[in-house]
Amino acid sequence: MFKGIRGVVALTGAAILVVAIAYASYTSSNSQPSDGQLAAAGDPAAKLRITLDPNQFQGPVREAYEVAEKDPALLAQLHCYCGCDKADGHKNLLDCFRDTHGSTCAICCGEARDAESMASRGMAVEQIRDALRTRYSHGG
Repeated sequence: MFKGIRGVVALTGAAILVVAIAYASYTSSNSQPSDGQLAAAGDPAAKLRITLDPNQFQGPVREAYEVAEKDPALLAQLHCYCGCDKADGHKNLLDCFRDTHGSTCAICCGEARDAESMASRGMAVEQIRDALRTRYSHGG
């Protein structure tokens, strides 16, 4: 099948191509840092974070990421009404703050800040859920 010098060159080239593709696939899947790793480079607590570092952001966005960092259990029980469940596969409001999505979405930030405010006044999670649904289920 691979006769002569052309066959050896073709076989060698094919083998190099296969190895190069396998290596590229391996390095891209094992060495690309996540947003959280990039944000917290040099931070020993980075591996413990379940949200991005609030210090990356400013204003209301920072406040929302602080809520997510301080009370992830609350946000994990709440639905986000911006549509990220369909677009990004988010399962709850906390997921919005695990990546940069929350930093560009006024609905996510508003929900997180409102949830914290209601929780600090002693509202039960069910009441917070109902209030957020009433306010945000129609787009904000």
